[in-house]
Amino acid sequence: MANAPPTIAVTSTLAMVRAAAACGADTEAVLRELRVDLATLEDPDARLPGPTVLAVWNALRTATGDAALQLVAPAALPFGAYRIIDYLVAASATVGDGVWRFARYFRLIAEEVTLQVEAEGGGHCLVLARADGGPVPPVYVDYVFAALVTRIRMHIQPGLAVAGVELRQPAPPSATRYREVFQAPVRFGAPADRLRFSDAAWAQPTVNGDAVLAGLLEEHARILAERTPPTDAGFVEVVQRAVAARLPEGASADTVARELNLSVRTLQRRLVACGTTYHQVSETVRARLASGYLTDPAVSISEVAFLLGFSEQSAFNRAFRRWTGESPGRWRRRVGAP
Repeated sequence: MANAPPTIAVTSTLAMVRAAAACGADTEAVLRELRVDLATLEDPDARLPGPTVLAVWNALRTATGDAALQLVAPAALPFGAYRIIDYLVAASATVGDGVWRFARYFRLIAEEVTLQVEAEGGGHCLVLARADGGPVPPVYVDYVFAALVTRIRMHIQPGLAVAGVELRQPAPPSATRYREVFQAPVRFGAPADRLRFSDAAWAQPTVNGDAVLAGLLEEHARILAERTPPTDAGFVEVVQRAVAARLPEGASADTVARELNLSVRTLQRRLVACGTTYHQVSETVRARLASGYLTDPAVSISEVAFLLGFSEQSAFNRAFRRWTGESPGRWRRRVGAP
């Protein structure tokens, strides 16, 4: 089985959905098209594969016509939505302490994305990159930097001043939204993605600093960060077998979850941890069974459709064409079955 793609906590995607909804976008249609459940986004413990996150975000930006939606989305969530990260930063004694802790425990939010604090003449900077040193997708860089600045100003230090923002991405047609959000100079086409703070801003005390609470929260964050996310490849095979066993009744997620003594939410969450979704598993099972049935000349195409849980042969024909690029009849003739 291929390595599972890195995952990202759903909180940021929920922020994007709420920001898009506030703009009047049909977010339900976007999520339905990409087969993402709103209930999953509202589960603070859930995660999504990185490619799914980017697909949803890009679809939401298209639906709103706002290419800078990711800059304003963090304000759509109340303080505390990021749970331990929000409170850990807030309990820090200074802005610099909070940013340092944000960087240290960012893995709780996104795997394989690193934040490094670097000292520079007259200040500090936060550098964002992939774990292998490569660039992070620009839309996610925008969100992370905007989220940190917005949430510090929201509850931790309302007067936070940012010294500057440096982004690898090329300059957009208009940088107005960037300057409005960061209230600082923004440089595009930079060699790295960096958020810069002056020494004075770095040393600014927070509104609700609490050393004891910060220590307790940091210990909790450390324990969470050390946990290895489950990548139970065997679980995918268990679900595949359950899906196959429930055909031709339809093998809905509800049915299979009950078969495995799980809630639908837990089923979906465990599959996401394996880098897949219930829909993808179901499609894989049907595609494999379809190929097997079609090589048997004694089974008609209409019977194959029934065995796979399709109510009509035309629906099976469309699905098979999606899986293979050709019709069931053509595929059967090509592989040699009469």
